[in-house]
Amino acid sequence: MNPAFASPLPPGLVLKALEAAGEGVVVVDGERPDLPAVWVNAAFERLTGFAAEEIVGGNLRVLQGGDRNQPALGELREALKAERSCSVLLRNYRPDGGLYWHSLRLEPWRDPSDRLWWIGFSRDVSLEREMEIMLGRRSEELDQAQRKLAEVDPVDRLTGLQSGRSFELALELSWFSCARERRPLALFLFAPDYFDVYLETFGRVAADSCLRMLARAVGAAFRRASDVAARLEDAEFAALGTNMPAEALEGHAQRVCERVHALAIRNPHAPLNRTLTVSAVVMVARPGRAPGWRGMLAAAREELAACQAAGIEQVALKNYGEG
Repeated sequence: MNPAFASPLPPGLVLKALEAAGEGVVVVDGERPDLPAVWVNAAFERLTGFAAEEIVGGNLRVLQGGDRNQPALGELREALKAERSCSVLLRNYRPDGGLYWHSLRLEPWRDPSDRLWWIGFSRDVSLEREMEIMLGRRSEELDQAQRKLAEVDPVDRLTGLQSGRSFELALELSWFSCARERRPLALFLFAPDYFDVYLETFGRVAADSCLRMLARAVGAAFRRASDVAARLEDAEFAALGTNMPAEALEGHAQRVCERVHALAIRNPHAPLNRTLTVSAVVMVARPGRAPGWRGMLAAAREELAACQAAGIEQVALKNYGEG
């Protein structure tokens, strides 16, 4: 006989051990339709920032806030349906909007009456995740993209700015850091107006020379060590300006536009102006309250397209993920 099981455990000892555990533990009723949590320990309350009475009786989706398009959630749903254990990494949010990375392991268990329960073991792995991002290692949902981009230079060879790949990495890291520190994040996008007309008029070689001049104008405006400037696509430039006063953001973008205007790059066949101009969007988010950095970038691109459809040298300041 195994000596560890030579005598029964005292009543209540297992529950006491779970209550005192340093790892977050949650029990979910697997038979009820919405899979409500029925018990959490103190470590789970500390991890999530929610008191037990705010969690018990409800579905744990409250922890993701509005960030519901995470691939890990699909994996989690499949495991629940198949009644198999799983481990997932989730972006969760505390009541004050603070983002943290939640490592969750779920184990199914059926009691003697054959009722299904789920037992979850949780850890905050935010520091580990931030280090992964800093080192360039990606989460599971980005592994495929990483393989495709493995041969891409982090520096854009035409302009000397960061490439789109390295900018997305910087944006993800900034999003995470700002969420953890409760700071706003400002994303700048710049694009030349009627660049297709310029390209058609002067050809690819001249267009590349023009893009290098635009890159210098953007890069010169974001020179601090904490700033990031990049060329995302052929004629799309982006920057991250951290710790900038809110009242200075629109003016900063406007100065980039003015700097390009001062270059007096001829675009003689453009409909509204005979020199090349640039339009800009500044998208401001509070990462703990908004869906995600990819959505922010997509929203900024949509807004920039709308600006260019409305005219030239447009500058828009928008908030993302609020209201």
